[in-house]
Amino acid sequence: MDPSGPSPFLADDDAGSTPDTMQFVRAPAAVHRQRPPTLRVVAGADLMLHVSLFPGDVVVIGRDPQAGLRLPHGSVSKRHLEVSVGLDGAVRARDLGSTNGTAVNHQPFAQGALHSGDLIVIGEVELRLEHLPAEEVERLRRLHQRLAQADRDALTGLLTRAWLNDELEGLADRAEAQGAPLSCIYVDIDHFKRVNDTHGHAVGDVVITTVARILLMTVREGDPCVRYGGEELVVFLPQAGPAAAAEIAERVRARIEAHAWERTAPGLLVTASFGVSTRRVHEPTAAWRERADQALYAAKRGGRNRVQTAP
Repeated sequence: MDPSGPSPFLADDDAGSTPDTMQFVRAPAAVHRQRPPTLRVVAGADLMLHVSLFPGDVVVIGRDPQAGLRLPHGSVSKRHLEVSVGLDGAVRARDLGSTNGTAVNHQPFAQGALHSGDLIVIGEVELRLEHLPAEEVERLRRLHQRLAQADRDALTGLLTRAWLNDELEGLADRAEAQGAPLSCIYVDIDHFKRVNDTHGHAVGDVVITTVARILLMTVREGDPCVRYGGEELVVFLPQAGPAAAAEIAERVRARIEAHAWERTAPGLLVTASFGVSTRRVHEPTAAWRERADQALYAAKRGGRNRVQTAP
């Protein structure tokens, strides 16, 4: 499966290409106190792919396995764009004769300076240049490491349903022993069958993957995120009571709704519904999860694209 979905563009050097679903980029140099200029993908299934640059760095972006930032998308040339940082910290870029071109802030781009906040479109992949704190860059790197672990769902990179059988009881027991709250959020993509019927299953896969990325980037780093069913996800929130869990769910909901889904497929709009529950003292985990599931169905009955907290 091509994780980027179908594309009307195909670079002329793409014959026989079968890109991987994930690509690791190099970790930032150790102990940098500055905010390094960072290019990261901001839409689609490649969300979270990024590269940070430091003075003297020259990075090629493209589909080539040796690229400093590899973008596994059919609209991207093998060597598409070169980005460099001068010793003064200035960022410059030049298109390397790509098939489908480069645009910066919606204008065709051949070469020149890049500035913080610029939107760079490479083929059909959308990136933004940001000066991120070094700790945020490190967090993105650790998220990529988690996505590649052996116990992860092959499509989304989330934990598999087996985690519920192997680890959930222990998590619940630890929270109860500490007298700490433990909440869960069930997430279900609205009208997902319609997405598949209208745009195809490849786009449906991209939607699930992108929603999973948004979830991972919104919750805390250690919060377990599980692919529970086809388009249903669940996240567990240690130390979070009902109000905090509902706030997190609302933040995820808003980010899904605001995501640039048009970059995945023209006319695509995606929302999700959420059910939240906080475990009661001595409550069986199955009953606790069932309350979250019922809250999710109440959110769907109430019009979808909303958060419902279990009583």
